[in-house]
Amino acid sequence: MPEQAPKSMIPESLLEHRQTFAAPWVDRWTIANPFIGALYPVLRNWGIELTDFSFNKEATNVGESYMNVAVRKLNAAVRVGLDNVTYIAANPDWSMAPQLVEVFDSVASRVGKFIEQAPATQQLTLAFHVTAGEIDLKKTSANLVNHELLGDAEFFGISLHQKGGSIVIDKSLRYENAAFVRLQRTFPGVMRFAEIAPQVYEEEVKALSLIGITGVV
Repeated sequence: MPEQAPKSMIPESLLEHRQTFAAPWVDRWTIANPFIGALYPVLRNWGIELTDFSFNKEATNVGESYMNVAVRKLNAAVRVGLDNVTYIAANPDWSMAPQLVEVFDSVASRVGKFIEQAPATQQLTLAFHVTAGEIDLKKTSANLVNHELLGDAEFFGISLHQKGGSIVIDKSLRYENAAFVRLQRTFPGVMRFAEIAPQVYEEEVKALSLIGITGVV
Protein backbone atom coordinates (compact mmCIF):
# COMPACT_ATOMS: atom_id res chain seq x y z
CA MET A 1 0.00 0.00 0.00
CA PRO A 2 1.58 3.35 -1.04
CA GLU A 3 2.56 5.71 1.75
CA GLN A 4 0.21 8.67 2.06
CA ALA A 5 1.66 12.14 1.56
CA PRO A 6 1.84 14.21 4.76
CA LYS A 7 -1.04 16.63 5.24
CA SER A 8 -0.85 20.26 6.24
CA MET A 9 -1.78 20.84 9.87
CA ILE A 10 -2.21 23.73 12.29
CA PRO A 11 -0.54 22.45 15.47
CA GLU A 12 -0.74 25.70 17.41
CA SER A 13 -2.92 28.79 17.18
CA LEU A 14 -4.33 31.62 19.26
CA LEU A 15 -7.33 33.85 18.66
CA GLU A 16 -7.67 37.11 20.57
CA HIS A 17 -10.53 39.53 20.06
CA ARG A 18 -10.69 42.82 21.95
CA GLN A 19 -13.65 45.13 22.31
CA THR A 20 -12.63 48.61 23.46
CA PHE A 21 -15.18 51.03 24.89
CA ALA A 22 -15.14 54.83 24.78
CA ALA A 23 -15.80 55.31 28.49
CA PRO A 24 -14.20 53.21 31.27
CA TRP A 25 -16.36 51.72 34.01
CA VAL A 26 -14.08 52.36 36.98
CA ASP A 27 -17.08 53.30 39.13
CA ARG A 28 -18.50 49.80 38.64
CA TRP A 29 -15.24 48.03 39.56
CA THR A 30 -16.10 47.46 43.20
CA ILE A 31 -15.97 44.72 45.84
CA ALA A 32 -17.74 42.41 45.40
CA ASN A 33 -17.15 42.78 41.67
CA PRO A 34 -20.56 43.20 40.01
CA PHE A 35 -19.40 41.65 36.71
CA ILE A 36 -19.39 38.24 38.42
CA GLY A 37 -23.08 38.52 39.13
CA ALA A 38 -23.76 39.87 35.66
CA LEU A 39 -21.95 37.11 33.76
CA TYR A 40 -22.38 34.05 35.96
CA PRO A 41 -26.04 33.39 35.02
CA VAL A 42 -25.08 33.51 31.32
CA LEU A 43 -21.99 31.31 31.61
CA ARG A 44 -23.16 28.66 34.06
CA ASN A 45 -24.93 26.93 31.17
CA TRP A 46 -21.45 26.10 29.88
CA GLY A 47 -20.38 24.42 33.09
CA ILE A 48 -18.64 27.50 34.46
CA GLU A 49 -18.50 27.75 38.23
CA LEU A 50 -17.41 30.53 40.55
CA THR A 51 -14.02 28.82 40.78
CA ASP A 52 -13.49 29.70 37.10
CA PHE A 53 -13.51 33.44 37.94
CA SER A 54 -10.20 35.02 38.94
CA PHE A 55 -8.42 38.38 38.95
CA ASN A 56 -5.06 39.41 37.54
CA LYS A 57 -2.65 39.28 40.47
CA GLU A 58 0.27 40.59 38.41
CA ALA A 59 -1.22 44.00 37.63
CA THR A 60 1.28 46.77 38.29
CA ASN A 61 -1.20 49.57 37.61
CA VAL A 62 -4.94 50.15 37.43
CA GLY A 63 -5.00 49.78 33.64
CA GLU A 64 -3.75 46.19 33.90
CA SER A 65 -6.59 45.08 36.17
CA TYR A 66 -8.96 42.52 34.74
CA MET A 67 -11.28 39.70 35.71
CA ASN A 68 -10.60 36.40 33.93
CA VAL A 69 -13.28 33.80 33.26
CA ALA A 70 -12.00 30.40 32.13
CA VAL A 71 -14.28 28.65 29.63
CA ARG A 72 -12.55 25.29 29.97
CA LYS A 73 -14.90 23.25 27.74
CA LEU A 74 -13.88 25.38 24.76
CA ASN A 75 -10.28 26.06 25.81
CA ALA A 76 -11.20 29.72 25.89
CA ALA A 77 -11.36 32.67 28.28
CA VAL A 78 -13.00 36.07 28.67
CA ARG A 79 -11.15 38.95 30.32
CA VAL A 80 -13.08 41.99 31.53
CA GLY A 81 -10.88 45.03 32.07
CA LEU A 82 -11.76 48.61 32.98
CA ASP A 83 -12.53 49.78 29.45
CA ASN A 84 -12.29 46.63 27.35
CA VAL A 85 -13.33 43.00 27.10
CA THR A 86 -10.97 40.45 25.54
CA TYR A 87 -12.07 37.08 24.20
CA ILE A 88 -9.39 34.39 23.86
CA ALA A 89 -9.43 30.93 22.30
CA ALA A 90 -6.35 28.69 22.31
CA ASN A 91 -6.03 26.31 19.36
CA PRO A 92 -9.56 27.08 18.13
CA ASP A 93 -11.15 24.51 15.88
CA TRP A 94 -13.56 25.94 13.30
CA SER A 95 -15.88 23.02 14.04
CA MET A 96 -16.21 24.64 17.49
CA ALA A 97 -17.05 28.02 16.00
CA PRO A 98 -20.81 27.84 16.71
CA GLN A 99 -20.16 27.21 20.42
CA LEU A 100 -17.49 29.90 20.67
CA VAL A 101 -19.70 32.39 18.84
CA GLU A 102 -22.62 31.64 21.14
CA VAL A 103 -20.55 32.07 24.31
CA PHE A 104 -18.75 35.21 23.14
CA ASP A 105 -21.91 36.85 21.77
CA SER A 106 -23.77 36.05 25.00
CA VAL A 107 -21.05 37.67 27.11
CA ALA A 108 -20.78 40.69 24.78
CA SER A 109 -24.55 41.23 24.93
CA ARG A 110 -24.63 40.93 28.72
CA VAL A 111 -21.68 43.31 29.21
CA GLY A 112 -23.21 45.84 26.82
CA LYS A 113 -26.49 45.85 28.73
CA PHE A 114 -24.75 46.02 32.10
CA ILE A 115 -22.53 49.02 31.27
CA GLU A 116 -25.12 50.54 28.92
CA GLN A 117 -22.79 51.12 25.98
CA ALA A 118 -21.54 49.39 22.87
CA PRO A 119 -17.86 48.92 21.94
CA ALA A 120 -16.25 51.83 20.14
CA THR A 121 -13.91 49.52 18.22
CA GLN A 122 -13.14 45.82 17.87
CA GLN A 123 -9.82 44.26 16.87
CA LEU A 124 -9.19 40.58 16.23
CA THR A 125 -5.85 38.81 15.96
CA LEU A 126 -5.47 35.21 14.81
CA ALA A 127 -1.94 33.80 14.90
CA PHE A 128 -1.01 30.25 14.02
CA HIS A 129 1.71 27.90 12.83
CA VAL A 130 0.87 25.68 9.85
CA THR A 131 2.95 22.73 8.69
CA ALA A 132 3.30 22.50 4.92
CA GLY A 133 2.78 18.78 4.39
CA GLU A 134 3.84 18.04 0.83
CA ILE A 135 3.87 21.75 -0.15
CA ASP A 136 7.26 23.22 -1.07
CA LEU A 137 7.20 26.44 0.94
CA LYS A 138 10.41 27.71 -0.61
CA LYS A 139 8.74 27.57 -4.01
CA THR A 140 5.30 28.86 -3.05
CA SER A 141 6.61 31.70 -0.88
CA ALA A 142 8.99 32.74 -3.68
CA ASN A 143 5.92 33.43 -5.82
CA LEU A 144 5.01 36.25 -3.42
CA VAL A 145 8.16 38.31 -4.01
CA ASN A 146 10.70 39.25 -6.64
CA HIS A 147 13.06 36.43 -5.64
CA GLU A 148 15.42 37.22 -8.52
CA LEU A 149 16.03 40.60 -6.91
CA LEU A 150 16.22 39.24 -3.36
CA GLY A 151 18.33 36.19 -4.09
CA ASP A 152 18.02 32.65 -2.79
CA ALA A 153 16.35 31.92 0.55
CA GLU A 154 14.68 29.05 2.38
CA PHE A 155 11.50 31.09 2.84
CA PHE A 156 10.22 34.47 1.65
CA GLY A 157 7.98 36.25 4.17
CA ILE A 158 5.52 39.03 3.42
CA SER A 159 3.59 41.69 5.28
CA LEU A 160 0.39 42.77 3.55
CA HIS A 161 -1.40 45.81 4.99
CA GLN A 162 -4.83 46.79 3.79
CA LYS A 163 -7.58 49.05 5.07
CA GLY A 164 -9.00 47.38 8.13
CA GLY A 165 -6.35 44.75 8.65
CA SER A 166 -3.10 43.01 7.81
CA ILE A 167 -1.66 39.60 6.94
CA VAL A 168 1.86 38.60 7.97
CA ILE A 169 3.38 35.35 6.72
CA ASP A 170 6.82 34.26 7.92
CA LYS A 171 8.84 31.11 8.43
CA SER A 172 7.88 29.24 11.57
CA LEU A 173 10.68 29.11 14.12
CA ARG A 174 8.84 26.50 16.17
CA TYR A 175 8.02 23.79 13.61
CA GLU A 176 9.93 22.24 10.71
CA ASN A 177 8.70 22.89 7.16
CA ALA A 178 6.08 25.25 8.49
CA ALA A 179 4.92 28.86 8.23
CA PHE A 180 3.75 31.34 10.84
CA VAL A 181 0.71 33.42 9.94
CA ARG A 182 -0.76 36.40 11.79
CA LEU A 183 -4.05 37.98 10.75
CA GLN A 184 -5.31 41.25 12.22
CA ARG A 185 -8.68 42.81 11.47
CA THR A 186 -10.64 45.73 12.86
CA PHE A 187 -14.44 45.72 12.94
CA PRO A 188 -17.18 48.21 13.77
CA GLY A 189 -18.24 48.14 17.39
CA VAL A 190 -21.78 47.02 16.56
CA MET A 191 -20.76 43.80 14.76
CA ARG A 192 -21.54 40.50 16.47
CA PHE A 193 -19.24 37.47 16.58
CA ALA A 194 -21.72 35.61 14.40
CA GLU A 195 -20.93 38.14 11.65
CA ILE A 196 -17.20 38.34 12.36
CA ALA A 197 -16.37 34.62 12.47
CA PRO A 198 -17.10 33.86 8.78
CA GLN A 199 -14.97 36.81 7.69
CA VAL A 200 -12.05 35.64 9.82
CA TYR A 201 -12.32 32.15 8.39
CA GLU A 202 -12.23 33.58 4.86
CA GLU A 203 -9.12 35.58 5.77
CA GLU A 204 -7.45 32.42 7.09
CA VAL A 205 -8.23 30.53 3.88
CA LYS A 206 -6.92 33.45 1.82
CA ALA A 207 -3.66 33.62 3.78
CA LEU A 208 -3.04 29.88 3.42
CA SER A 209 -3.78 29.95 -0.30
CA LEU A 210 -1.03 32.54 -0.76
CA ILE A 211 1.52 29.86 0.13
CA GLY A 212 -0.24 27.08 -1.72
CA ILE A 213 -2.04 25.45 1.21
CA THR A 214 -5.66 24.72 0.33
CA GLY A 215 -6.65 22.36 3.14
CA VAL A 216 -5.55 21.67 6.70
CA VAL A 217 -6.47 19.12 9.38
